[in-house]
Amino acid sequence: MIIVTKLPVFTVLDTESSHGRYSQSTIKITFDDMVKFHGHACDGLYRGTYALSVGLKSLFPNDIIDRTDIRTISRNSPCLGDAASYLTGARVRFGTQDVAGVPGVWYILQRISTEEAVKVAEEPGFFPGEVLDAEASLDIATREELPAKLDQLKELQDNWVNNILLKTKPEDHYYAKRIDYKWKEVKYENTGIRSDIKFKNVMR
Repeated sequence: MIIVTKLPVFTVLDTESSHGRYSQSTIKITFDDMVKFHGHACDGLYRGTYALSVGLKSLFPNDIIDRTDIRTISRNSPCLGDAASYLTGARVRFGTQDVAGVPGVWYILQRISTEEAVKVAEEPGFFPGEVLDAEASLDIATREELPAKLDQLKELQDNWVNNILLKTKPEDHYYAKRIDYKWKEVKYENTGIRSDIKFKNVMR
């Protein structure tokens, strides 16, 4: 069981309707909200949340994250990708979310309007090799070994989150830096246009 302590809270700005202007109010997103979206509180979701809190703070120094104006890249992890999509509004089907085959916990975050970009990454060695080995062992486990190995991995992951990660601040082990980045078109033939942000800047 993972014991949730104080975690980053994100303030986000969206539009007010399907073809709307910017909303006149912001929304608070908590880790519990992200769990409801992702389905469970795992080490990957925690790590992604920590990393994104640092990266988004760098990209939006005023602490208000404009979810109409971000595109993201991460490793193709369900946990990291879900964290990015939920917190930034980036989606593959709108050409604003992509993946790259680079291991580890990292994100490239870019403001669409200005092309300002940051890369945020987890400190090498912060996540224990023992847990990585346990994850890798699942692929070669026999059917008889698998239940015990899954239980062992879950225990290792939860222990690390409770006893290490949650006793740190995100900026202790996750670092962001500004980068020059040219966004590459997301190759997805069903890419659409976000009608809910087309008119966000129309005056009232």
